[in-house]
Amino acid sequence: MALALISGRAKAATPQETLIEGMTEQVLTKAAQSQAPLDAAAMQNLVETVVMPNFDFRGMTARAVGPRWRTADDAQKAQLMAGFEALLIKTYAGALSQAAGAKFRLKPTITIDSTTMEIRSEVALRGGADPVVLNYRLSLQGDDWRVTDVSVMGVWLVPTYQSQFAQVLQNSGVDGLIQVLAEKARMR
Repeated sequence: MALALISGRAKAATPQETLIEGMTEQVLTKAAQSQAPLDAAAMQNLVETVVMPNFDFRGMTARAVGPRWRTADDAQKAQLMAGFEALLIKTYAGALSQAAGAKFRLKPTITIDSTTMEIRSEVALRGGADPVVLNYRLSLQGDDWRVTDVSVMGVWLVPTYQSQFAQVLQNSGVDGLIQVLAEKARMR
């Protein structure tokens, strides 16, 4: 019975590969339609509107902040999520900044468990440059697959930021991290 429920839920969701391929192809197509390479602000806007709605920012932020997330109040959590989202948009847009004319290719998917998958992919850039390797960890949340972490060129973003945030949290607390994230967002 439980297996039937899990497979019924998984079938109701958009297939993970379709989700990743659709959002990446949409970004690459819009970048290719531009007469010149998209500037940083245009690429960030594109990533924000096409890619980010598929991300679980609450879960990603909670994991990046670590145990201090539980002690933050609702206003602090909202500020942390907004700052972390801005940071991820900037990072992801940077990875795709040279996307005009690039080709997206899915690689074999890794099933971690019945509700967690890793979608592996690469974006081959024009001119023969090394491809940008983008891997996505997704989890099934309700009827939807949501991105819970992204690896750019082998570096998983949530654990990387978790180690960076730990030092700030130790020295300046949650409010100090909110300030650091706000400063990084202004540098957009």
